[in-house]
Amino acid sequence: MLHERFNEAKFIIDTLNENGYEGYFVGGAVRDFLLGLPIKDVDIATNAKPEQVMKLFPHSVPVGIEHGTVLVLGNNQSFEVTTYRIEDDYEDYRHPNYVEFVDDITLDLSRRDFTINAMAMDINGEIIDPFHGKDDLKLKQIKTVGSATERFLEDPLRMLRGLRFTSQLDFELKQNVKDAISQNHHLLEKISIERITEEFIKIFKGRAIKRALLNIEETKVYLSLPILKESDKYFVTLLNKKIEPIDDPSLLFAFLHLIEPNVTIQQWAKSYKLSNAIKKGAIHLINQYHLYKQRGISNTLIYQIGREWLHLFAKLVLLVDETNINLNQLIKKYEILPIKERSQLVITGNDLIMWNENKKRGEWVGNILRKIEMMVVENEIRNDYTEIKKMVKQWMIQEKN
Repeated sequence: MLHERFNEAKFIIDTLNENGYEGYFVGGAVRDFLLGLPIKDVDIATNAKPEQVMKLFPHSVPVGIEHGTVLVLGNNQSFEVTTYRIEDDYEDYRHPNYVEFVDDITLDLSRRDFTINAMAMDINGEIIDPFHGKDDLKLKQIKTVGSATERFLEDPLRMLRGLRFTSQLDFELKQNVKDAISQNHHLLEKISIERITEEFIKIFKGRAIKRALLNIEETKVYLSLPILKESDKYFVTLLNKKIEPIDDPSLLFAFLHLIEPNVTIQQWAKSYKLSNAIKKGAIHLINQYHLYKQRGISNTLIYQIGREWLHLFAKLVLLVDETNINLNQLIKKYEILPIKERSQLVITGNDLIMWNENKKRGEWVGNILRKIEMMVVENEIRNDYTEIKKMVKQWMIQEKN
């Protein structure tokens, strides 16, 4: 019986078969199915040419038709359907200059990076495994299809992918793969930083991040990564930290900055071309971490962190200081805050202006509003219109005197 995720895409293989074509599930979905892991994207390989696939599936998009890939839409999802192919000459270290469509699934699998990704499965659950990927799954090892050096020369990013799999699956790199990475990691500098960043982030998400970092140290890959290559000391600091999986990019880069503050978050953002959202999130966590170091756990800290960031803040403190903060207690403290955001204050800037008729509008309005906001948060005054008005009037008298 097929897994639910494969059943959702079965209609594609059924249609291909009914029209005289082959169709197989391929790649990471097959690997994760055999490992009993959650299955994400389901990809299909076929001997049907892209034009034939598009005729069979009216609801399809030619996303990479020159390389044989068509996106087929169905069951409220999209599935990549790619024609069997072989490739040659990777002058840009990513895209082949030459692609030839073929009729043999084994030839198609032979162009893939690692044996554990070079398996196919038919709709009856039968596995096609010409490069013994199932054996490598049992041995928990990462081995390339054919020559490791050739695979990495075709696309150097495969070196980082291999390291990512050691983290993600808790597998070990075969020695010949390590040797090839050691000899060729400099080629990573020819890869776009966006692709590097994507794999870099995924490496830190894995359950065996420590294993991956030890492999990075052994192969010296860090010497070809932005910022890390500038100082052996930085990577040693990172390696000596007790690191758990980091599944949020903002948290990751906040952590990387805090363990070596001389490298600013702006430098990380520029070097790894981080999105504004990741950069903004990292800065938010860093600012709250500094407030925590200055004043400890306070209402102001919890208020400024915000409910949706509390778990990331607790994880950041654990990563940087190796100190456990009880997340449930943080959440309880948040829930009993007098207000959760400024809009919940019973007064506004207009009230301050009305009470200070002789004072022109200006920066003072925001400053006082912020002061009142923090006093309410810290329970120094109730969120009560009359009480706040009385206090502001007293400030006005003191200011005149």
